[in-house]
Amino acid sequence: MSFTSNTQRAFTLAEVLIAIAVCALFGAAAFATNERLLIALKSQKETTAATMVLQQRMETFRATAFSNIGTASYVQANIVANPTGSEVPLGNLIETVTVGLYPPDGSATNTIVRNSSNPSGNITSTNSNLATMKSGLLRVDILLSWTSANGRTRARQLSSLFGIGNIAP
Repeated sequence: MSFTSNTQRAFTLAEVLIAIAVCALFGAAAFATNERLLIALKSQKETTAATMVLQQRMETFRATAFSNIGTASYVQANIVANPTGSEVPLGNLIETVTVGLYPPDGSATNTIVRNSSNPSGNITSTNSNLATMKSGLLRVDILLSWTSANGRTRARQLSSLFGIGNIAP
């Protein structure tokens, strides 16, 4: 009688469990990487939108008369009150426009803040003589701050100088 050895090789239960754990770890890492990538892409989209909002606002100021730039009510009603089309991706946007003399002499500035509770802007400080002062230069600062996709508060700022006739020095 001859007996043939019928040995079969197979994976043990421990090896199968380790393989499943490695696959689960790989899957979780892939999902975490994808989530970080999507947040990074959304943050880049927000940064691009903020840059476009700043550029659109500055172009509006460049097309405005010097005396109107120095008038808080004009800036509020004709510039800040008009939302740009680029600000849609920016969550909880706060836009602060500050117009003051350059070089600063300690006098008050015109500051307008626009947010979700004041969609047409709110004048928080004003200097009615700003456009008539003999400085000849006005500095416009635009600050945007918003809550990003990952919950972090982000900000972008742009400043420019305007001279009589809107000819920058």
